Amino acid sequence: MYTSIVGTTPPVSNASRRGNATQEQSRVRLQAVTTEMVETVCAMFPNIPPAAIRFDLQKTGSVEVTCDNILRDGGLPLPPPSIAPIVPIQSPTLNASTSASSSSSAINNNNTQTHQSLVHRYKLHEAVAKDVIPDEPPKQWEVTSEKRHQLLQKRKEAMVLQARKRYLEQQLKKQEESQVKDQVSTSSPSNFQFTSSTTKILQSNELEDCTDTDQQQLSPEARRQKLLQAAELRMGF
Repeated sequence: MYTSIVGTTPPVSNASRRGNATQEQSRVRLQAVTTEMVETVCAMFPNIPPAAIRFDLQKTGSVEVTCDNILRDGGLPLPPPSIAPIVPIQSPTLNASTSASSSSSAINNNNTQTHQSLVHRYKLHEAVAKDVIPDEPPKQWEVTSEKRHQLLQKRKEAMVLQARKRYLEQQLKKQEESQVKDQVSTSSPSNFQFTSSTTKILQSNELEDCTDTDQQQLSPEARRQKLLQAAELRMGF
């Protein structure tokens, strides 16, 4: 008798479950992230896994907000296995060299803008002008909320300045490597191009002392090296 009066909870249908799952996904819809956005944050915080950076960018859609999350929490959580990563957007380019050049330029511009924004947000212009990089304060629990806020602020400032220093050092290293490559490429003998007329002139002027037998004994590589040496002498190298 009582069993018929007291109602039971109706079972949840599969359609309801799918509807709830769809609503849940819509509330946490992830945004598309470009490669430049991920690399910008990675350049500032190399200790943070790229997967965690990409996942946070998919939620925030902003490099600055993601950087602020790292500064506030000291890191980023990794994405759960159930969430498939969104492939970063890459702009179509004409060729590989143009793509590499434009990508590098975009990353550098994003890094510069992000650093300037963070420096302005945390009012670090004086520290930047003096090139002062304070040590990160120790992680300890303060009694009052005011002291905890001050400690967190100091930790953020130190992390911003350290990230800015790492970025500048990376840029300087890249410039030095680029200059070395340019010097090697311009001074390398393999870059000299000889026309048929130039080769004939060099052969007649520089190999005239060699007998026919000597010239026949020279391998093609040896003859090429001799021509290159003659060209270097003529050009003053």
